[in-house]
Amino acid sequence: MINLAAALIESVSIHGIGVKNENEGINISEHPIILEDDILKELLFKYFFKSFKEPEFYGFTFSNDDINLNPMFNFAKAIFTDPELLHNQSIFIAKHLYEQSSHPNIKPGDLMIAYIEDIVIDEVMVNAIGIFKSESKDAFLKIQHQSKQIDLAYEHGVNVEKLDKGCLIIQDEESDGYKVCIVDKGNKNNEAQYWKDDFLNIKAKNDDYHNTQHFIDITKSFIQERLVPEFEMEKFEQAGILNRTKEYFKRVERFEEDDYQERVFFSNKEIIDEFKEYKQEYVENADIQLDNEFFVSPSAFKKNQRYLKSILKLDKNFHIYIHGNHDLISKEKDDKGTFYKIYYEEES
Repeated sequence: MINLAAALIESVSIHGIGVKNENEGINISEHPIILEDDILKELLFKYFFKSFKEPEFYGFTFSNDDINLNPMFNFAKAIFTDPELLHNQSIFIAKHLYEQSSHPNIKPGDLMIAYIEDIVIDEVMVNAIGIFKSESKDAFLKIQHQSKQIDLAYEHGVNVEKLDKGCLIIQDEESDGYKVCIVDKGNKNNEAQYWKDDFLNIKAKNDDYHNTQHFIDITKSFIQERLVPEFEMEKFEQAGILNRTKEYFKRVERFEEDDYQERVFFSNKEIIDEFKEYKQEYVENADIQLDNEFFVSPSAFKKNQRYLKSILKLDKNFHIYIHGNHDLISKEKDDKGTFYKIYYEEES
């Protein structure tokens, strides 16, 4: 949990970032912003931090795992060593981002770099560096009151409710690439990966949050990529596995892989062996670490449980919600077509 009750924004530097593919260049500010207006401070605080609700931690990395070769790690380390260097280092950060902005679909924008003191994460007070990029501008109505006339105009500006891209670099776990949280609202296409992969070059921390998230992802992918084609698993059987996965993460405080496999796959040795093999391939391809035991992260489960829907959609007429024993439902055929047979005890 991130607690910002005592946090202070000490200084902010802003630079304009064009698209390298269009040779738009960058607009470097000579001096940092002096924050004296309390309302402006409140608006910046809201803009910077509203999107960081639950911490999902990453860490800086590099292709050969030597974080000292990661430019962003070095810029952050210099600032944490001497916060007075923020503006100077912000120029290097702006130039580094521009070099990664060559894809034609990347949008220009304004880059803000801030030094923030006294953020509390997991009951520990730390300092942080915030890096935020605004790519979209909204139109705002401006009503002007004069003595005998009220005029209406508009202006374009940054909506403090909408942070396009951002990251918080937490001054903790330096030897492991710091703790980094990110926001990337435009990350729906491959070109948007430049913020996470090319600019920051970070990888997920091996923590409870990502362990929980990965096991949910692995189970969902395993059903579609292995169970459906190789075991010809019916939709209601797939829904049953997703429901048992959801119930496991919802009710169990500590995850144990053997227990999880027994419960979710009903002790089916053939499917469990297939799952173990699939999980190993997933870990190798994604280049991640995955623990066999960990505490389930409620925030990761809450974020990812929407992928565990156990609903059968039959044409446009019926939806069947499967919440429990899939032995009480079967798929059959007769002269009229395909139908489901469902056993129950009570009707409400």
